[in-house]
Amino acid sequence: MEEEERLREIIGLRMKEYESLRGEITQRISARQQMAGFAALLTAIGVTLAGDLRWWRFAVVALVLVGGVTYLHNSNKGIQRLGLYLREVEGDINALTTRLYGHSTLAWEGRRQGQRNDESRFLRVVGILGGWHVRDAGQAPSPAPSTSRGTGGRTGTP
Repeated sequence: MEEEERLREIIGLRMKEYESLRGEITQRISARQQMAGFAALLTAIGVTLAGDLRWWRFAVVALVLVGGVTYLHNSNKGIQRLGLYLREVEGDINALTTRLYGHSTLAWEGRRQGQRNDESRFLRVVGILGGWHVRDAGQAPSPAPSTSRGTGGRTGTP
């Protein structure tokens, strides 16, 4: 019985970490969308500036577009790094719940990465360039469930 209580406690802690990571991803996606809207607004203003600015207009538009694309790429890569770690946490939770209840409970991130991996080669290359698909994102290793207190089996940060 004591082992079951410890497993439930560990599952609860890992679920809090899982929910926290999902929240972080949601916040990053929201910030990315806001930045895309801001870049689109600046580009529209730059294109429609009154007056005869000639090359300045193109410089402003190019600067905003390059900055926006760079931010989007880096934001997407950060989200993917969190996703990789989220799959590790998902695997850990599933291993623990399988030990305790006989079946796994979480599937979202692993299933979504499987969908990304099943995309056509062209879409994968575009995704890699855009930062929303990581090259080495095969199936995340399923870490051995940790029953010790402390890091919960985690060896590093995402």
